[in-house]
Amino acid sequence: MNKPLIGEKIAVLVSNGFNEQDFIQMQRLVQDLGGTIRIISMNNGLTSSWSGSDWGLNFAADKMLNEALAADFSMLVVPGGQRSVEKLKLTAHTRRFINGFLDSGKPVVVLAEALELLEYAEKLAGRTVAGMDEKKDMAEQAGAQWATGSYAIDANLLSAGALSEDSTDILAAIKEFLVADTAMVEAA
Repeated sequence: MNKPLIGEKIAVLVSNGFNEQDFIQMQRLVQDLGGTIRIISMNNGLTSSWSGSDWGLNFAADKMLNEALAADFSMLVVPGGQRSVEKLKLTAHTRRFINGFLDSGKPVVVLAEALELLEYAEKLAGRTVAGMDEKKDMAEQAGAQWATGSYAIDANLLSAGALSEDSTDILAAIKEFLVADTAMVEAA
């Protein structure tokens, strides 16, 4: 099997309450492509996911957000989860970390509620985004164009709603997006 992300470190930005399904789907996808997931969290030690209507699995953080640099990673994934997003908005390190990826042209995938972090990072204006319908007004008020599909790609940003077992179209788009961006970086 072709593993185009071998040697690539993918940062996954989370705090307690991140969407477990988003994380697991992205973890599987990245591992299938040969990449390595690194969990970046505000929490030292374990970070708890949210699964349905209750706390889910715990995952060990690889690095604290206040010590993490975008330069150390190939791409960024931010799973949804309202609790996680609200906590991540409490520190300027979130803005710094996200902007480091977007400003350097590295691929960024934001899922579901994580779209709010682009507003927090002041990176929605002029972008075309997609996601949960309840985030449409927020995105448009921040100057973004709302796409009607299940996902949107705008330069080095892919935005989409929450992932599920039947999100094959979104997962296929994310796979193509990550592989294409990796190929462009290697060619440069």
